[in-house]
Amino acid sequence: MKADEIIAVLDAGPLIHLDEIGALNLLAGYREVLLPEAVEKEVRSHRPNIRLDLIPGLVRVQPNPAAEESMFELAAQFGLHAGELSAITALKEHHGDCLLSDDAAARAMAEAIGFQVRGTVGLILRGWLLKQITKAEARDLLRALPKKSTLHLRPGFLANVLEQIKDQPR
Repeated sequence: MKADEIIAVLDAGPLIHLDEIGALNLLAGYREVLLPEAVEKEVRSHRPNIRLDLIPGLVRVQPNPAAEESMFELAAQFGLHAGELSAITALKEHHGDCLLSDDAAARAMAEAIGFQVRGTVGLILRGWLLKQITKAEARDLLRALPKKSTLHLRPGFLANVLEQIKDQPR
C-alpha cells in the first residue's frame, strides 16, 4: 500500500510531540488523518494553540457510542483511556490502516486487532524515507525529542535509532 493511500488515526501523543518540535508537517502524505473528538480535546488541554489547520487531509470524526461500547471490555484489558479508546474505535469504524500513537497499551491493542502502528519516532523516520525531510533534519528532530518534547524515550532506544540511520544512504 502506498503512503498516500493510508488512512491514519491520531492519538494525542504524536500530535502533541510533533507540535512541540515544530514538525506537524510530518503528518502529510496520508490519504486522510482522522482526529477523534476525544483526542482533540486531550491535545488542546496540553497544546491550546496547536495549529491543526496545518495538517493536510485532517478529518475530525465524532465518536459512535455503540462502537466504543463494543470495545470497552477489550480496552479495559489493555488499560486504555478515553482518547485511546476513541482512536482505536475510529480506526475500526472508518476502515483506517494505521494508528499514530506513542502509548504502549494503545499500540499493543491496535496491533492485536490487526492494525499498523507508528509513533512520533516512526513519523520522523517516515518523513525522511518519503523525502519530506533530509537525513540531517531527521537526526536533528530525533535529537530534539528529549530536549523539546514531553515524549519519554529510553536513551538507549534513541541512540540505537540514530546509529541505525547514520550509515543509511541519502
